[in-house]
Amino acid sequence: MASYLEDRWNYRYSEGERFRFYLTNSLEMKEPEQVPLLAELTEEGREAKKVKEEVPILVILGNPPYSGISENKGDWITGLIEDYKYVDGKHFGEKKHWLQDDYVKFIRFGQWKINRTGEGILGFITNHSYLDNPTFRGMRQSLMRSFDDIYLLNLHGNSLKKEKCPDGCKDENVFDIRQGVAIGLFIKNLSLKRKALPKKKEQEEEGITRVYYAERWGLREDKYRWLLRNDVETTEWEELKPSSPFYFFVPRKETYWDVYEKYWKITDIFPVNSVGVVTARDKFVIDFDRVALKRRIAMFRDLSIPDEVIVQKFKLKDTSTFKLRKSRERLSKDDEWEQYFTEILYRPFDKRNIYYTNVVVERPLLEVMRNMMQENLGLITPKEFKEEPGAFVTEHITGHKTVSAYDINYIFPLYLYLDESEVKLSDEKASKPERVPNISKDHKCLFFFPLFQKVFYFI
Repeated sequence: MASYLEDRWNYRYSEGERFRFYLTNSLEMKEPEQVPLLAELTEEGREAKKVKEEVPILVILGNPPYSGISENKGDWITGLIEDYKYVDGKHFGEKKHWLQDDYVKFIRFGQWKINRTGEGILGFITNHSYLDNPTFRGMRQSLMRSFDDIYLLNLHGNSLKKEKCPDGCKDENVFDIRQGVAIGLFIKNLSLKRKALPKKKEQEEEGITRVYYAERWGLREDKYRWLLRNDVETTEWEELKPSSPFYFFVPRKETYWDVYEKYWKITDIFPVNSVGVVTARDKFVIDFDRVALKRRIAMFRDLSIPDEVIVQKFKLKDTSTFKLRKSRERLSKDDEWEQYFTEILYRPFDKRNIYYTNVVVERPLLEVMRNMMQENLGLITPKEFKEEPGAFVTEHITGHKTVSAYDINYIFPLYLYLDESEVKLSDEKASKPERVPNISKDHKCLFFFPLFQKVFYFI
């Protein structure tokens, strides 16, 4: 960039001056390590760190990456994300969430920086999930506490949710991705806001965050044309009133919400629960045919077969949590390796075989699933639905997409088995292991439990 200014515009830098464009990871806040033979790169890191920590920045713009499995796991940004896990002063208690997605971390960075500056504008094009996903409620409340005005343009296009226009026509993404997209403008400080954005009613009122929403549906080219012809002043905004406990950034009909909130939450009734099993390698560890599955696992643990052959045949690769060679060596030393074959409810009415061990399964969630290895029933239901609402009952461990390929579901065991030492990962059932109902004391009453059993079997 410096060379471009010199060559194209004949700009001459004074001594010690530089073009203020820095090579850095915005989500890291630590002293850069010395890079052998590249002292300039180390100095670049120091200068960037100084800017991030000390220099006031009024405008942060960008289209940050969307990556649910983030590689940015530094202590600094991870600590900041913890703030998004609190709603109304209490931890949100979620076991499964997407707050570690890179785009969320970049929003958190921008929010932190503008908070330190005291005023500014954050403008990002991102995944639109944070607008209405229940697990992002702490993030939404935090943003409302930081900014005076929030403008949200939902461009939809989410093929994972199978979004369609309100009239049933096709809805397309503005990018070649499956996740929906939104443009967010977050403005802090009233004086700056007046210059940047159109005035609204009650503009002088302090201490109240105003949240405005608009949306565009339809084909990609139609969205492009609209975006080229419009800006924040010509957009017809709908003012929202996000409220506890979810602080939704989309219009919501909350009729009878106060009545709904009086009823028991399923997570309060069944204190032990979790999302379904996540294998991260379904095609390798799950199969209709147990013989074929056993043959694969036998090859995997046979160290006479080169790693390269296993990689090529089964399309396996190393990740941050799975090392192929190490996993093969562990299984090769396990004389009881055949005990890990069991059954899983993989999709609706779709029972398959699984090789269920943390050696090859990414998230076996054994603390909860071990209760389903004995005689038991489990209620399966997603937290939110992109398709028609529904629930299932099973005798088996479950996958995390059992109810729908578009919705992550949870499982709530009816019974908890107390003697963990007797639980083995096999199809064999203990004679009569000790068990207790997985129902909290606050909800265990004379009329409820018999009724619950009938409903459980009826479904």
